[in-house]
Amino acid sequence: MENKPINPFTPIELESETKVAVKDGDEKKRENAKHYHVRYIVGSSTDKKFVDAGKDSVEAVEDRTMFVVPSIHRMMDSPFHFNSAQVETLCGNGCFEHSKELDRVDKCGEHELVEVAFESPGVECCAMSKEDADKYEVPLKYLAGYLLGKSNGYVKIALAKTVLESGSAFYDHIHIIPEPVVSEITCLA
Repeated sequence: MENKPINPFTPIELESETKVAVKDGDEKKRENAKHYHVRYIVGSSTDKKFVDAGKDSVEAVEDRTMFVVPSIHRMMDSPFHFNSAQVETLCGNGCFEHSKELDRVDKCGEHELVEVAFESPGVECCAMSKEDADKYEVPLKYLAGYLLGKSNGYVKIALAKTVLESGSAFYDHIHIIPEPVVSEITCLA
């Protein structure tokens, strides 16, 4: 795998509490679980609002907003960018209590979280003319998630996982990528 330019967007793991239906024999029961998903931070802002606090004065309340996307891509000789239709908005200071910005470390095989850079013909790009589109080749896509394994010439990455109180884990949004198109795998910690 040849070295590619480092993706300038920071990956983040977001955690939330949830309940899931689990089949126990013939019946279903609700069980507490934690849902994790990995995204890239593409922007953030802090908003200050003034509210009537029920006193003789007005109090300031600050809210943080973060804009995240599931993947980043790069066309040859172009800047890194993302599909603006996939931007998710996370609002409120409570959303960030259980989030963790991830650092890139060398590939070591010990981390569950990884970033994969691979050639992806399915990447949607920005608007361009027919002539400009004809000049481009397959773009490089960056995807961060949970490494499920490598087998039969494929790398399997999940963008989300749900962990039950019992410790069982289930994965969502799984991408199966042929190994020959993978340029680089980087561990995230």
